[in-house]
Amino acid sequence: MKLFTCIVSCWVFAACVWGAPVLTLNDFLSQVKAKHLGYQASQLVSQGAMERSLEGELLTSPQLFSNLSYLDDQRPTNNPAFLGRRTVFENYTLGVAQQTSFGLSAKLSYRVTRTELFGVNSAFVPLPKFYDAAPQLELTQPLWRNGLGSETRATALVVEAQAKATSLAESLKSKLILAEAEGAYWRLAVARQLVTVAQNGVERAKKIQEWSKRRASLALADKSDALQAEAGLQGKQLELQLALDEEREALKQFNSLRGLDSEKCEETFEAVSPEKIAELKPIERQGKREDVLAADEMRKAAQAASQLGKEKNAPTFDLISSYGLNGRDSSLSKGISDATRTAQSTLALGIKFAAPLDLGTLNSDRAGYLKEEKGAELNYQRKLFEEEIEWNELNVRFNEAQRRLKMAQSIEKVQQQKLENERARLKTGRSVLYQVVLFEQDYANSQVMTLKTELQILALMAQMKTYMNATGTKTSGEKL
Repeated sequence: MKLFTCIVSCWVFAACVWGAPVLTLNDFLSQVKAKHLGYQASQLVSQGAMERSLEGELLTSPQLFSNLSYLDDQRPTNNPAFLGRRTVFENYTLGVAQQTSFGLSAKLSYRVTRTELFGVNSAFVPLPKFYDAAPQLELTQPLWRNGLGSETRATALVVEAQAKATSLAESLKSKLILAEAEGAYWRLAVARQLVTVAQNGVERAKKIQEWSKRRASLALADKSDALQAEAGLQGKQLELQLALDEEREALKQFNSLRGLDSEKCEETFEAVSPEKIAELKPIERQGKREDVLAADEMRKAAQAASQLGKEKNAPTFDLISSYGLNGRDSSLSKGISDATRTAQSTLALGIKFAAPLDLGTLNSDRAGYLKEEKGAELNYQRKLFEEEIEWNELNVRFNEAQRRLKMAQSIEKVQQQKLENERARLKTGRSVLYQVVLFEQDYANSQVMTLKTELQILALMAQMKTYMNATGTKTSGEKL
């Protein structure tokens, strides 16, 4: 772990000396949020859908309505003395209507009309020009379809559940993008360290190759030893190239997540504490993840849609009533005044009935809704099952990685002690440079194993954070 700490210290020192900016994880995630179009799209869609989830409330909110019309009828009439040769009619209506959650539909309006008859005989029609004023209340109460407002509530619930499902799905998508970004940050950080380790390995392999080549030229060793050293050097060069390729791929992903099409990154990364990585514990899951919650909302939407399907194809049996006052006079003010008296009121009562006759299609339609409802329920149960399995598997993998890290750190420590002991022996003449270089390679290999295991733990931690809600105790940018 000393080489790991040394490399991080070198980064910080280089940043101070040469002015290379240090890019923390929080800063990088801020860049992703600001530049990743997919993240921004998911955030906007999630917020918009959640705001739209209240759309169903408009079904039971009061509505203002009006009607303005003008009619100029100059068609010939059978009796001009009574009907005139021309009729001009103006209508002005203003009112408020509301559909209640328990099914009752109410409409309160005030209508003023102006009628003028041209060419009538005043002996038969004493008021050829008059005004009508009529305040009116209309009530409709369903007794079958939408009885007690079941269809209205189901319609509102479908709108609400579908919008919330969309919002939750997009919210999870944005969290997955941040988890990917966090993983990409640590991937590039470790990739850079692995390149440094690989470069040191090439330098050590060169020393072995030169030492073996010199001994073979002096006939102090067999030529096969020199060839073996040459093969070892080429193997280390291949490892370096693989490390460089991994760094390039990691850098490409890193920049892509912050909206850059580049394979360059001048920033250095924040220091990672190996001790804290080893001490990390699995986070606590807080509630259900958004994909499960979205499946739950779709289940609710399917249930509401099933209820809605039953209601909209049910027979209509409504009680209808209206009550209005009426006033008529050649003067508008007098007509309005007369409309305040109940002596000229109008009361209407009625029943409205309608029923579908295609019972076969009706039954098939209802069966289809029931199957969709059952399918949504099964999908929700499956999501619950999958979430539990995935969460448990993440915890198992996390704990296994922690155990591997402890083993890797123990091996690294032993390899370091072995190397230091061999260096001490070299100083006293009891060892050779070749043996020391071999031990250095063993130590470097153990460091690579430790670094890769640490990366696995950090990547798993990023995935586990997608199971946290907005009130989680850790954030995606918490320092390690």
